[in-house]
Amino acid sequence: MRRVPRGGPSRTPTCHELPACTPSRHELSACARTGLPASAPARLATLGRIPPCPRGWETRTIGPDPHHPGRRRGLSVRLPCLPRAYVGRIGTLVLDNLWELGRPVKPARRLWLSAVQFLFGVLVVAGAGLVAWRLWPQPDLPQGWLTIRPPVDTMALLEVGDTIWSGGRDGVAVLDRDGGVLLEWIEADVPLQYVTSLATDGVTTWVGHDLGLSGTSGGEWHTLTVADGLPDNHILALCYSPASGLWVGTGRGLANFRQGPWAVYGQAQGLASDVVSVILEDSRGRLWAGNGRDTVGGLSMLAEERWQVFTTSNGLAHNVVNAILEMPDGGLWFGTGFSSRGGASHFDGRTWLTLTQEDGLAGAKVRSLFLDAASVLWFGSEYDGLARYDGRSWQIYTPENGLAGWEVKAMLQDSRGNLWLGTENGLTRISRQAWETLSTQP
Repeated sequence: MRRVPRGGPSRTPTCHELPACTPSRHELSACARTGLPASAPARLATLGRIPPCPRGWETRTIGPDPHHPGRRRGLSVRLPCLPRAYVGRIGTLVLDNLWELGRPVKPARRLWLSAVQFLFGVLVVAGAGLVAWRLWPQPDLPQGWLTIRPPVDTMALLEVGDTIWSGGRDGVAVLDRDGGVLLEWIEADVPLQYVTSLATDGVTTWVGHDLGLSGTSGGEWHTLTVADGLPDNHILALCYSPASGLWVGTGRGLANFRQGPWAVYGQAQGLASDVVSVILEDSRGRLWAGNGRDTVGGLSMLAEERWQVFTTSNGLAHNVVNAILEMPDGGLWFGTGFSSRGGASHFDGRTWLTLTQEDGLAGAKVRSLFLDAASVLWFGSEYDGLARYDGRSWQIYTPENGLAGWEVKAMLQDSRGNLWLGTENGLTRISRQAWETLSTQP
């Protein structure tokens, strides 16, 4: 650093007169005119030209403070538009904790600083995105359509009495079936989070989540875990059948409970994969288990105590199986895919038929399947909304024309005829009248 000789003239040096900063000695290499006397040179760190801030936000430049031991020399930091209530706090954090002002920064500390700066940038961008989303004009909903938030994330739907249970990342929300109003959040004997599946045997209602299998009957809750015989606490799928009992899919096998202890199946017993994230027992008593959790995938069928595995070599569109649906004639649909590949495969017991995005699906990956009361097929995608096929024509629904989110994870038609569509960004409820209008459209 250049020093002015004692007794020499006192003036403010220009940026060109200050020695260049190097990464080996200082965190920032940019040099700018500071307006400070030569006896206390500083460097000004900016984030470029910052536009005017909205009301309630401001830009703050925080520089050396001769009255503060830790801020007497070093950097002046210009903060971008921030909420006014937090500018002071963030400035203190920057000056006291992020930089050793005026001192060389050690490589390890530089790495730490980079990580903090990166996280700070992510928060700023995320905040700006949230504000933009809130201010962005939302499309008008079709007549009879309702968007419900919360819950935000929905992975499973179940009608319980005159309510609809919606399970997802934040637990189980109970909604009024006829109005869509959020009534309460379920509180069990353990926290319910990342709920993947819901099922009932008419007496007990079961909830599969990442801490185990929770059941309630008469208001009392009890949670089963590996200590009770389950292969894993992270439950991925549930299926109840009066004939075969309760089936539970996990990341470490498939479990079945009838009257005695749990029976557990895995690859050693003939499954395509230990991971089971979707289960269906068809009208012929065959059990189908699919893996939609990893790229290994797998589709297995249990019939007469023997497992059979199906892959793309048999006719499946993709080995990753995300959803299974049985048609009234006994045919089966499999929603498959990972990332930008996949499709919907139909199997009638002898031949396979596959539909792709080119045929009318909303997206390549099929996330969910549903058949409504008018025998219309609904195909939920991972990233591209929902496709409706009535046997003659296709209709696509996205957030741009009324759908709550882009990823459709669960679908249900309640006993009153209302259609519920669970997404990653809320629920869409289509009233019976609106659904009937869809069904009668040419």
